[in-house]
Amino acid sequence: MRLNQFLARAGSASRREADRWIREGRVRINGAPPEGMGPDVDPRRDRVTLDGNPLRWDEELRYLAYHKPQGALVSRRSQGGNPTIFDLLGDAARGLHAVGRLDLESEGLLLLTNDGVLAEALLHPRTGIERVYRIWVVPVPDVPALRRLREGATIEGIEVAPDRVLLEGVEQGHGKLLVQISQGKKREVRLLARAAGLHVTRLQRVQFGPIRLEGLSPGKTRPLTRSEVRALQESARPPDRRGSPRPKARRRG
Repeated sequence: MRLNQFLARAGSASRREADRWIREGRVRINGAPPEGMGPDVDPRRDRVTLDGNPLRWDEELRYLAYHKPQGALVSRRSQGGNPTIFDLLGDAARGLHAVGRLDLESEGLLLLTNDGVLAEALLHPRTGIERVYRIWVVPVPDVPALRRLREGATIEGIEVAPDRVLLEGVEQGHGKLLVQISQGKKREVRLLARAAGLHVTRLQRVQFGPIRLEGLSPGKTRPLTRSEVRALQESARPPDRRGSPRPKARRRG
């Protein structure tokens, strides 16, 4: 198979990220740099490494829900002394990569998989995957602040607005809000809150597409059920094609 496909299937990158890593010279095949951008590799015979670390070929596709704790980086490389989620999870996350990111100070639901094709599709802007966050803000928002939050703001030159904003109540002097959004811009919830005159003191993602955080303790993982995986696959399709028959999957082997 093509090298970038192997990297995606091995769980280390999307195909776009894999191409970048190849260009940066971080990938080796049997100890030698690849010739060109798209050489073929034999997953069962060739030894492929990224930054000197061997990538394990795993034919079984795996899907995990993870409750990311605060203070953990969603990255392969540690920065500033902060642990990465892969440091914390160890062998449980071997061969997996994260579907999207959560900031260092954010917590909550993160999906991990070695299905690079599905991960890339879920993150594509055209799919509009809904993400739901519970946030704690100061000051407690009044009616005008809630209206500004619902109206949205301009982020990186693009108009962004939540799909839904619900004030759940007041907790120790903080407003507790549920925010649903589907545009996927970096730090968008914090930036939207700031534009409404609110400061986010805590942010927790509680839902990604059809997958919910509820019942999962911080730092813990659980495998997704077959029905959850099917629901994710359906969510990864463009909105105008959801609900139509899916092509049958090819058998492995």
